[in-house]
Amino acid sequence: MQKTKPVLLSIVWTIVLLIFPVVSGVIVTVFKMNQIEIFLTQGCFMLLSIIIPIIYVCKKKIHLKVIGLRKMEPGSIGKTLFFIPVVLSELPLILVGVDFKGFTYVSVLIFFTLAVGISEEVYFRGIILKLLKDNFSVKQTIVISALVFGIGHFASILAVQSIVEVLLQIINAIVFGILAAEIVMLTKSLFPVIIWHFLFNFVNHISLIASTSEYIAIGLQAIIMIIYALYLWNKISLENVQIDKHVSNRLRV
Repeated sequence: MQKTKPVLLSIVWTIVLLIFPVVSGVIVTVFKMNQIEIFLTQGCFMLLSIIIPIIYVCKKKIHLKVIGLRKMEPGSIGKTLFFIPVVLSELPLILVGVDFKGFTYVSVLIFFTLAVGISEEVYFRGIILKLLKDNFSVKQTIVISALVFGIGHFASILAVQSIVEVLLQIINAIVFGILAAEIVMLTKSLFPVIIWHFLFNFVNHISLIASTSEYIAIGLQAIIMIIYALYLWNKISLENVQIDKHVSNRLRV
């Protein structure tokens, strides 16, 4: 029961976050908004969702650094290969072709994808990751947080018609969750994953992927992320071993 509670609380936090895109989705449907208005409305609601974590942090007197709102850990950039692999993971979608659709579209899309990146990272890699980290090992925390992240994206996945596309989306969501959690564990900061989350969503929106090219591009993206996730997994394992040795040496002294 002690281990079940933080997982259930993580799901509750996920549901709280989902309320905002659901409500904004109803609003844009009722008022029959165009794409620009949809981006603006949903972006505003995603930013509004951050109010709840802010209230929670203030009430619990949790320092912002604890949930990753801090500078990156010194030396962590090198450990993450300067984040080059996460940039490379976007290339398959870009190489298929992109369509910026004009200045106004790009501007509101940047606002929307940045709002989503900020809010989701504060929830999943900020509040939820801390909650799990207080009750599980580092690796257990990474895996559980990724599964919760996948659950959080299940509603949008249901809207996809193709079974193959659904599977690719689920794999990408879980792998993204693992990778993002690993990066936060190593850097101790949300800022790198907020930027990557924004870039990930932005590229997905402007990419011209369709049918077969979509499956190939998303599949290649998943492969790159999996390889990078395995690399960071090994880095985290080495760090844990070094920490254990340090603690052991201190106890001997």
